[in-house]
Amino acid sequence: ITGGLTLLADARSARATPANDKLNLAIIGCRGRGNTLAQAFAARNDCEFTWFCDVDPEMYATRAKGIAENQGGRKPKYAKDFREMLEDKAVDAVVIATPPHWHTLATIWCCQAGKDVYCEKPMTLTIDEGRLMSEVCRKTGQVVQIGTQQRSLRTCLDAIAVIRDGRIGKLCHVKAEFGFP
Repeated sequence: ITGGLTLLADARSARATPANDKLNLAIIGCRGRGNTLAQAFAARNDCEFTWFCDVDPEMYATRAKGIAENQGGRKPKYAKDFREMLEDKAVDAVVIATPPHWHTLATIWCCQAGKDVYCEKPMTLTIDEGRLMSEVCRKTGQVVQIGTQQRSLRTCLDAIAVIRDGRIGKLCHVKAEFGFP
């Protein structure tokens, strides 16, 4: 979590933003992982959620209170359609925690609106989506970070070492499923 915000904060300060300013964040998708990210970012003193975007208004009713508690009582604005938030020039960065089929389009639209992005995994569903996303990121100059924390887990690193050492023979097919308790 902090790695994503640190990267966004570093990019923002590289753009000559005063160091004592807070990042104005928006979040798109506030169930499960989105709620976890929202609470963690809101608890930091260097950012504040100014927008809460979710297709389910119940998520705002139940989750925005927790965000406000971490932000000195300041509740974020609500948008059922996140495109409303894209018009707000004060938003510096967006946390995307939607279902995966929205990651590419939401990231592209956020970049085109001048917002940096922290997006949950998977980045895209296809290679073509990844290429398009990269092209837009390069074109707009926005910072985009994908939450791929599991790549640094000890178990994943050990599995990679086993494969690279050839201890399981020639690899023909891989199916990976991640479930965390």
